[in-house]
Amino acid sequence: MLHEHSPAPVLLTPDEAAAILGRDVAELRRWRGQNIGPSFHDLGRGLIRYARESVLEAAAMTPAR
Repeated sequence: MLHEHSPAPVLLTPDEAAAILGRDVAELRRWRGQNIGPSFHDLGRGLIRYARESVLEAAAMTPAR
């Protein structure tokens, strides 16, 4: 339950998440299929968004290429 003082979660597009992670969008798609990587939300009709905090956490743990 969101409270009035709780900030709304910031959602990123797959392109934005891929740029932060230094990966391509296809790899993020594979991660979703394998249920690994940052948390995401399927908003329907192929609209995927990633939780910014989860992407930043994954970026900190993912070795650079």
